[in-house]
Amino acid sequence: MKHLLYCVTLMGTLLARPAFAQSDYINLGNKQYQLLDRLDVLTRNDTLLGFTTVKPYDRRKVTERALYLDSLDKAGALPFTLTATDRYNIRHLLMDNWEWAPAYTDSFAVKPVLKHFYRTPASLYAVNTSNFKLSINPLLNLQYGGANDGTGSIFINSRGLVLRGNIAGKLGFYTVLTDNQERDPAYVRDFVTRYDAVPGAGFYKNYHHNGYDYFDARGGISLNAAKYFDIQFAYDKLFIGNGFRSLFLSDFSSNFLYLRISTRIWKFDYENIFAQTIAPFPPYGSDGRQMRPRNYMMIHHLSLQVTKWLNLGFYENVMEDGKNGLQLSYLNPVIFYRSVEQQLGAAGKANVGFDFKANITRSVQLYGQLLINEFVTKEVLHYSRGAFVNKQGVQLGAKYINALGVRNLDLQAEANYIRPFTYTNYDSITNLVHYNQPLAHPLGANLKEFIGIARYQPWPRLYLTGKLMYHLQGLDSAGVNFGSDVFRSYNTRPRDYGFHIGSGIPVNSTMAALSASWEIFENMFIDLNTTYRTYNVQDQPKSNTFFYTVGFRVNMQSREFNF
Repeated sequence: MKHLLYCVTLMGTLLARPAFAQSDYINLGNKQYQLLDRLDVLTRNDTLLGFTTVKPYDRRKVTERALYLDSLDKAGALPFTLTATDRYNIRHLLMDNWEWAPAYTDSFAVKPVLKHFYRTPASLYAVNTSNFKLSINPLLNLQYGGANDGTGSIFINSRGLVLRGNIAGKLGFYTVLTDNQERDPAYVRDFVTRYDAVPGAGFYKNYHHNGYDYFDARGGISLNAAKYFDIQFAYDKLFIGNGFRSLFLSDFSSNFLYLRISTRIWKFDYENIFAQTIAPFPPYGSDGRQMRPRNYMMIHHLSLQVTKWLNLGFYENVMEDGKNGLQLSYLNPVIFYRSVEQQLGAAGKANVGFDFKANITRSVQLYGQLLINEFVTKEVLHYSRGAFVNKQGVQLGAKYINALGVRNLDLQAEANYIRPFTYTNYDSITNLVHYNQPLAHPLGANLKEFIGIARYQPWPRLYLTGKLMYHLQGLDSAGVNFGSDVFRSYNTRPRDYGFHIGSGIPVNSTMAALSASWEIFENMFIDLNTTYRTYNVQDQPKSNTFFYTVGFRVNMQSREFNF
């Protein structure tokens, strides 16, 4: 921890130097990401949008790119055609990020409420001076519905505040605070009971009958240390990948503390991430005052724009037991982590991986990931033997925008394969988990999964989404470890061979979800959501769950349980 604090001190020193304009980052799940996905495919070879693997995105850079594309569109110089809805979405992206679109500020102005509030539709309160920008907004998510699984009524009640800004164009900052109460469907409560963790949340308390109460706080600061270097120090989430799932690092788990150094030069984007996570821990009771064990996670991700339409990436991750503190050797930004482990005699968990994104046309994108948890050549050459050391995962996916000639209908298909024991170590303390939740795929390992998603925006204010997901997973049998549980040591396996995806007790699960959201005012939505989920374990009674919610959101993304 003291080394991370040292890094913060270093950031303070850098602030004294000349810096380029710096902003905060666009929250994961924001509606802007769907527009940026579309623009990435449409432009096909954009020098900024080509690097989309590591999220969240820098607000300033995204806004400047939207301004550029908007100017080309108005001049009739784009090599593709934007739909009317695309133009609406671009304008509202600029409205939401008004501090980086000064030429548009006057056009966003509306008659304020009580002279000071909502001078622009995207900010309850805003300050816009030459040396200080500030935006403050309320957060609200009220959802109510029912489920047929014995839960009765289900609900989400989240209230909070989000603010962001920058000081003198050098230091960007943001904070997000919410107080939350919720009662979730039974399968989500089963997850909480099993792992003592609410998906996506940290410390929680029980709330009334089958409910949970938790406070969520996120925030960070960022600066541009030099022309090609951005630094962010934050307590938040990250996502590495171009798919619906990530086999590397997803936003499923709770927030964690991290230092992110981004280098963008020529055709390279290089990310260094140094994070402190919470290792697996037993239930501590309701007061939560016991100190939880800590780990340190170090990540490198290098992206190369090989051609105008093809981006390739290399990824590596090491999870180290926090008992010995963060070793300074890991702070070297250009070294292969496995060599550091060997030099130190460390026993952490290492993963490497490769990813690609190919915009093969202006309407189709292919993407994928290959995760290598362990690689033994002789066992890979004899893959059919099912050696437990073959701990790998593969993702393949495709996006098809304006599908079948229908404007703003976007389709996505994805397949994920994760072999048994992936993400696990002989010492379970360094498995790839955080706050008793998986850091990568929410289902763990020993699975294959197929996902289909349709997103349709028939009118600018109406958002329709349909998801169909199926997975097959092999569960542990009578306590015997078949490699699906990412919280167990792989040393508890019953044998060395005969492990294939689905080994153990097979479970087949299907989830179908439909949602409709109407934006009645900027970032203010009325929602309708329905979900049907089957979960069939071999030789056990079938489990079928249907639940629905209706609700109202302001400046918050939908809370979903897609597992």
